[in-house]
Amino acid sequence: MYEFIHSILGLVSPELIINKGGLILLLAIIFTENGLFFGFFLPGDSLLFLAGMLCGLPILDVSILLLITCIVLAAFLGYLLSYVVGLKLGNWLLSRPDSFFFKARYLNMAASYFEKRHQGAIIIGRFIPVIRTFLPLCLGLIKSDFKIFMIYNLLGSLIWTSSLVLAGYFLKLIFPDLIHYLEWIIALIVVVTAIPLVRQFYKIKKSQAS
Repeated sequence: MYEFIHSILGLVSPELIINKGGLILLLAIIFTENGLFFGFFLPGDSLLFLAGMLCGLPILDVSILLLITCIVLAAFLGYLLSYVVGLKLGNWLLSRPDSFFFKARYLNMAASYFEKRHQGAIIIGRFIPVIRTFLPLCLGLIKSDFKIFMIYNLLGSLIWTSSLVLAGYFLKLIFPDLIHYLEWIIALIVVVTAIPLVRQFYKIKKSQAS
């Protein structure tokens, strides 16, 4: 039982993901969080930042260009898959009862976010947990223009990936001692990225109350 719990916790620990699985597991996690609705709890933002900090070290011995290219591709393909799932299975998902892995309110929250920011939400929403996972599913469900979606999907993948990975990469170069405080850095990223999500939940609750 202990080993099972430990392995589950490893799925949401950026350090363990990179330590145990390297680039392959990192890409699988990014693809899953972006492409499959049940991956909404995975630590995409902190994982990208940490990957940048560890890039070039023995634990993640790849070039920064290769790392960003691979992650952009994983995020791009993940969104494409999620759009197709929403297009083909969206109504079926909405008809099913809520579970831990899928809640209709997550989809509604993504729809509300898109209504306010339109296509820009595909870029900005990448930086917000839950929105990041459910937005492409929502766009497939409402049959959003596919060509426009693909353009913003590519832009969102590039901006989200490169900004977080490069931030970690250059911060390590400027302040090399920060590598010893990874847990604190990850905790800070989780808090900062959770703020827009909490605000979105609050707005929805407020609008429902009124």
